[in-house]
Amino acid sequence: MKPSLRILLVLLLSAGGTQALAQNVACSATMSNVAFGTVNPLSSLTTANATLNYTCTNSATSTRYATVCFSIGDGAQGSGQTNPREMQDGAADVLQFQLYQNASYSTVWGSSFFGVFNTPYMVNLTIPRRTGGTNGSVSGSATMYGRVNAGQAGAIPGSYQDSFAGGHTALTINEAIGSPPGSCDTTIDSNFGFTVTATVAKQCSVTATTLDFGTVGLLLANTLGTSTIGVQCSSGSAWNVGLDKGSNGASITTRKMASGANLVGYQLYSNAARTTVWGDTVGSNTVAGTGNGSVQNLTVYGSVPAQTTPAAGTYNDTITVTVTY
Repeated sequence: MKPSLRILLVLLLSAGGTQALAQNVACSATMSNVAFGTVNPLSSLTTANATLNYTCTNSATSTRYATVCFSIGDGAQGSGQTNPREMQDGAADVLQFQLYQNASYSTVWGSSFFGVFNTPYMVNLTIPRRTGGTNGSVSGSATMYGRVNAGQAGAIPGSYQDSFAGGHTALTINEAIGSPPGSCDTTIDSNFGFTVTATVAKQCSVTATTLDFGTVGLLLANTLGTSTIGVQCSSGSAWNVGLDKGSNGASITTRKMASGANLVGYQLYSNAARTTVWGDTVGSNTVAGTGNGSVQNLTVYGSVPAQTTPAAGTYNDTITVTVTY
């Protein structure tokens, strides 16, 4: 009977010690939302930060140590992707982003339970003992660094989000006596949900090359030339490109180049036959298209008609290119 009694006492003491240790430290945490705001798809690299706040308490009458880990998975709209993570709009269009532990964006904030990055945020804590009926407590915070990936010119304008509610985050506590264990526990104690949002804006940019008619003697016949306008607009964005009358003409039908007080008439067209004058009235004489995220090139067809030749000199005009979208 005595050996049996000793074994039973040892088992009871062991079970009692494990149970008390598991109940000593409790932690809670919140994470603020990551709001990227407006993202220009033509230069999509955009950053935003969030803040993790946590509090851990100790109900034991002696100091406790813990390694607390904060894991983040793919999110409800992440489609299982963590490299990179993904937001989606209402039509399931994707905007890629990533979450990091450091300002240099080199350490991904990952998860012990999901994804390719086994890099949860880890903190080692020393939590004071319970005194005077009040649990010992330690609080802290950490910055999470978010970044929308560059090179997403094809992103569709709209509102995007990825929700990290419920099981898409996990807080674990690995408690010990003597020092923090330095490793994450495998039991999830709680969650710290948050949401990542971004709005992809309609955006266009435009470039143009110089139209050089070259060197001409007498203006006895048409002198032709071309230039190129490059239009880059967000995917699905309708655009119109207009050309104004220039600096010297009274209207788009009387464009002129100048050299001092001397003038040379010329015209700009949107077709190779040079029959459609390119103007700046949307829906009438502009050139229309729909963006695809890439540069779309348009040719400007120029003509200097036969006319009385003015004094020799360098003649020029400045045309303003307007993109309406």
